[in-house]
Amino acid sequence: MKVSVFALGRTGLHLSLVCADMGFDVIGIDINKELVQQIKNKKLPFYEPHMKELLDKHLNKKFIPTDTIIKDVKDSEYYILAIGTKFSKYPEKASLTNLYKVIEKIQKIGIKNKTIILRVTLPIGTTDKIKDILEKDGLVEGKDFYLAFVPERLMEGKAIHEEKTLPKVIGCYNDKSYEKVKKFFEKVGGEIVRVSNPRAAESIKMIDNSWRNMRFAFSNEIAFMADVNGLNINEIIRAANHGYERNKIPNPGPVSGYCLGKDPYLLEKAFDEIVTRGFNSVWFYARRANDWLCQKIVSEIKGKNVLVAGLSFKQDIDDYRNSHSIEIIELLLSEDFNVLVDDPYLDKTTYTRLPAHIDKVVKKIKFDKAVKQADTIIFATPHKEYKKLDIKKFLENVKKDVKILDLWNIYEGELEHEKNILYSGLGRGDLK
Repeated sequence: MKVSVFALGRTGLHLSLVCADMGFDVIGIDINKELVQQIKNKKLPFYEPHMKELLDKHLNKKFIPTDTIIKDVKDSEYYILAIGTKFSKYPEKASLTNLYKVIEKIQKIGIKNKTIILRVTLPIGTTDKIKDILEKDGLVEGKDFYLAFVPERLMEGKAIHEEKTLPKVIGCYNDKSYEKVKKFFEKVGGEIVRVSNPRAAESIKMIDNSWRNMRFAFSNEIAFMADVNGLNINEIIRAANHGYERNKIPNPGPVSGYCLGKDPYLLEKAFDEIVTRGFNSVWFYARRANDWLCQKIVSEIKGKNVLVAGLSFKQDIDDYRNSHSIEIIELLLSEDFNVLVDDPYLDKTTYTRLPAHIDKVVKKIKFDKAVKQADTIIFATPHKEYKKLDIKKFLENVKKDVKILDLWNIYEGELEHEKNILYSGLGRGDLK
């Protein structure tokens, strides 16, 4: 069975390799020539456990990467579209330009008897619009071609495992399309869950991430409450959760990333276009609360030189997209601070390059040297490298009375009682 996967980013590449591992013949298409050449050279554009071994095993055998539409694409039974959605800030609408360009391309290739699966986060109703476009030439969905939306809901760092095991939610227009898509994903792996139509499926990932965002926002809000009341929220959460199964309150900390940063706002667009009650959704305000955390942190800065340690949106992940660290840096630069940055993944992949407007002005410097210059150190991402910090050496290198902003309370119990530093952790009662 032949499959063509359009776009080899963090959704398309691992899906291509999993499909190859399950016996499909896979063509992976991406317009980024540099990216494709990198993959052809057996170099991954990002890190994901077990992905390298799959690439080594299947490259040029079951998996063919290319930056052009080759003739073999026409022989594919399945077209999987994994093109990312560009979205900045609410209330702007998502840009689907790249997706629609690919739709044009597959129309030229020919969609007769093809099964087209959308595997990206899309505004509700987008699959309906794509169906209308594909039917303009007289073809009928469910008879001449087959269309479905199947949300990608994988966690970075576990993507290969979860692709093979997580349930696949399928939204189709009819039974014939469903059977085609079901046949594909039964081979990929995971339980099959059918919903009534693509609109229902489109909503699911946004609902997933909006729910998670709300849970974390609650923790951050009670952390702010604890700070102004001189309380330690970590102590409170531990006590509140202990032996009380109805509570699963997470610890506070920055909430960002490519999905959590945008999906609540994408969902809000589906909400506020039809609701006219005069105020936004609860998930909208939760996302706003999490965004506000970055401003709160910048208001706590001491001195002129600031080190931001950790640039990924999540620990031990090589992905800076929509990261709270990038937002903090932009705010710092707007207020004329001298910004130093450190991260174990910096410039190692395409996903860990700083935006050009930041890269030109920040100072990239090794952690041990950076701490000697910093008046304030923000531990923004709890990478394992920071968790294994040599505290004694660290204290010997830092300036006297340096301010430490520990956004994940990594060093609570280690640095909080040191006399020569000013240690603050989120929700510990020691922020303003």
